[in-house]
Amino acid sequence: MKTGSDLISNGELILSGNVIDDSWVSWMWDEDVFFAPSMVRQALAELGEGQVTVRINSVGGHVNAGEQIRAMLASHPGGCRIIVEGLAASAASLILMAGSQRLMSAGSHIMIHDPSGGVWGNEEETRRAADQLAVIASTYAAVYAAASGKTPEDARKIMKAETWYGPQAAIAEGFADGVAGADAEAPATATLDAAKAMFMGGNKTLLARVSAATNQKKDRADRPDQSPAAARGNQQKEAAMAKDNPTDAPAAPAPAVTEAPSTMQAPNPAPAAPTTPEMRGSAVDQAVAADRARARAIREMAAPFVTSGRLMQVDVDALIDEGVTADAAGARFMATMAAAEPAGRSGGPRATITRDETETRLEGMIGAMMGQADGPAQQFRGMRLRHLAMELAGPGRSFNDSETVRRGMRATTMMGGAFGVSDFAYITTEVMNRSLQAAYQRRAATWQLVTGSPLTATDFRELHSVRFGGDFSLKPVAENGEYQSATLADEAEGLKVERRGRTIKLTFEAVVNDDMGAFQRIPTEFAMAARSMENSMVWALIRSNATLKSDNIALFHASHSNLGAGAAAAAISAASVAAARKAMWEQRAFGTKDKDDFMQVEPDRLIVPPALELVALQFATAVTPAEDGKVNPYKSSLSPSVVPNLGAAAGGSDAAWYLISSDLPPIAHAYLEGYNAPTVQTIEGMNPDAVTMNARHIFGAAAVEFRGAYKNNGA
Repeated sequence: MKTGSDLISNGELILSGNVIDDSWVSWMWDEDVFFAPSMVRQALAELGEGQVTVRINSVGGHVNAGEQIRAMLASHPGGCRIIVEGLAASAASLILMAGSQRLMSAGSHIMIHDPSGGVWGNEEETRRAADQLAVIASTYAAVYAAASGKTPEDARKIMKAETWYGPQAAIAEGFADGVAGADAEAPATATLDAAKAMFMGGNKTLLARVSAATNQKKDRADRPDQSPAAARGNQQKEAAMAKDNPTDAPAAPAPAVTEAPSTMQAPNPAPAAPTTPEMRGSAVDQAVAADRARARAIREMAAPFVTSGRLMQVDVDALIDEGVTADAAGARFMATMAAAEPAGRSGGPRATITRDETETRLEGMIGAMMGQADGPAQQFRGMRLRHLAMELAGPGRSFNDSETVRRGMRATTMMGGAFGVSDFAYITTEVMNRSLQAAYQRRAATWQLVTGSPLTATDFRELHSVRFGGDFSLKPVAENGEYQSATLADEAEGLKVERRGRTIKLTFEAVVNDDMGAFQRIPTEFAMAARSMENSMVWALIRSNATLKSDNIALFHASHSNLGAGAAAAAISAASVAAARKAMWEQRAFGTKDKDDFMQVEPDRLIVPPALELVALQFATAVTPAEDGKVNPYKSSLSPSVVPNLGAAAGGSDAAWYLISSDLPPIAHAYLEGYNAPTVQTIEGMNPDAVTMNARHIFGAAAVEFRGAYKNNGA
């Protein structure tokens, strides 16, 4: 029985065939093409929470199952990018509406219509079923309306008219966002007619299959004394008859749920054999499609053997022309290749070097160069720079060690010269890169005292850190139930990331001299430089009192109510800290007009230059005063930190001190996407005299929020 894994191909969710209810899955044949909610749920779990690409080609089916699948895709955490490849009709068009991005291939179509179903009963039962259909149709009209931006009434008209759309028409009506791959012209009317014919033909074939399966189940219930083997034989015969002569298939009993026209629920007998030109054309189209699928399967099966020279393309084409099935072609291929094997060729085990073994060897050498002694590095334990070059030189080592080192520095046995990089350049750069990032993580980043979560820049253009606010105070509701509107306001600060770096050269002389110290010294120095760069950029904004872009006023300013200057300037004490806390408590949300709309910002960090370290520590140290009036109530609520970048030695002040709220940090910082730490990259890796690398760090910072910070110029 098919599972959700069968719907996954190359990391994408493939919804091809008919939409069926979970209760029908066990009745389907392995060769049937279908999907059900339980299969989709399992596939989504396997694909994870990121964005999922969904490719759909379906005539539709069970409408409740379609809605269940739509709801799953719409609620997927990473969102779903849905591409129509062929047709999304009926329940499948409902599924399409779940896409966070909805695309159509250049020759695809969607079809939207009213749900339908069969009923058997008296007048009251028939009317009740019609009312249920009306409710279902209105519900799904709301789904189409929400996705397209239409009104539910307009969507309902489209459903009643059974409307077909090509890509351009679907985009214009809001049911699709674009054409997958490239902009395309709307397909001709003839293409729409062909798609309609395929839709009708696909439903008739599957309806006959389900009718036959349902009656097989009933027949087994009527013949309990029949042996399992005999029952299985009869099932196969009946199924074959139903597939070969669908007009003889008995009618399926009416299920209890309502579905779309392609839902296989109608209680009517299976449709008659094609009699109109349109229906005969549909059958021809299906036959052509099946033959193309057969040819494609044979070519895909033969491709690796043709590439390796064990099969000739002419042999493959001959089997396709003969009309043999894919299974028969596979058997013929095996016979042809077996006959071509030379006599006496051993069938015993053979050892081959695979990519996995190459990667293990690379990791072993990298680990050994970083001082590891276990795992893949064990066999290279104790390897040094000189040994690495000689190992990479391979067999046929010269008595001239210097020449062997030079040959090893340009060897490409494992990397194959990919991107112009030798094996030696790849390994040494990787060692340098990993050592650099480890050293970078070990060093503390003091600037994080005044920053929040990092932003991600996709390029070197200015980013915007946006603050939203407004007058959100709740107002009295009028007697007629009318609510007063609140207007959302925003202000933005900009920052750019900068790229800084240096060039490293690992020379031939250093390798011959076995300078292993380079792998410890260089990464450590660059890690220190990266942290110094970050510290310099962030603390310079605090020290220089950077101007905010949104209002062109300095970060700490009387207009921002966050600066203790003039008569308010004072040394650290309970009184001066209380005055600072009062100012922060009374900060208001941006855009508010309500006198009671305070943000209630509470500081938790006391930041000082080295000259005030003793005063700050004494202020925050728990002591028992001799008198109640000398109690320091803030000592347990503030964590003191010393930052040398703020002192006079760095161009700042030895008297100024700062209160910061970690909930509302004043500085925003960003990394370039994919570069959250300094990196090393080879820029010249085939030179036997040197390996040239660039060590770089891409980082940016800007002052963005004054309400969570307070500065006192001190005394």
